[in-house]
Amino acid sequence: MSSLTSAVLWSQKLLKEKLKRGDFVIDGTAGKGNDSLFLAQHVLPDGLLWAFDIQAEAIEKTKGKLEEAGFSARAYSTLPSLGLSDQLGEQAKKNFALLQEGIHLIRADHSEVDQLLAQPLECPPLKGAIFNLGYLPGGDHGVTTQAETTISALQTLSKHLAPEGRLVVVVYVGHEGSAEEAEAVDKWWTDLPHEQWDTLSISFPNRRGHPPYVLLAEKKKVKGRCK
Repeated sequence: MSSLTSAVLWSQKLLKEKLKRGDFVIDGTAGKGNDSLFLAQHVLPDGLLWAFDIQAEAIEKTKGKLEEAGFSARAYSTLPSLGLSDQLGEQAKKNFALLQEGIHLIRADHSEVDQLLAQPLECPPLKGAIFNLGYLPGGDHGVTTQAETTISALQTLSKHLAPEGRLVVVVYVGHEGSAEEAEAVDKWWTDLPHEQWDTLSISFPNRRGHPPYVLLAEKKKVKGRCK
């Protein structure tokens, strides 16, 4: 496939334009680890990467890919136990500190990111997030991202995204439940207020079948404000 018609390459190119070493980024769908590796290569060292996936297989594949490339990643079998700092046990305090630097692979639905971002983090503001919707390539096609949780995650991330930060989503159609998710994501994108967001879509009209497409949203820098 030509790089011109690769939705994944377009999604990475669009996010890369805004990334630098030391940034905080999120991979909402770890999958086989391709996006996580891409993000790590652009924000590490000194940066922070959280990657989410509900499947243990995806977390394992992502960890392996990162380690093969020379990155160290901490994997969690469930959402790390956290709370406000004065209420934490010792292990939770350790988790809280660790989550603010390096690479963290979390076996949890991406909608649960709100529980982590609600904490008083001292890391840089979120600079970007990337999603590849659908199912794990080569995995169980019955386990897919869902409209409700995807929208929940996007809503949370949009609130925490830094000015000039970007959300990028590759939308896949053709599998069961994909039409409902695509419709919900398209509507969410369309409803973003133009005073606060710039948006872009990339599609491939003459490709046969059900080609994926890319959606981008960049938060505008509001004059007179720090955020």
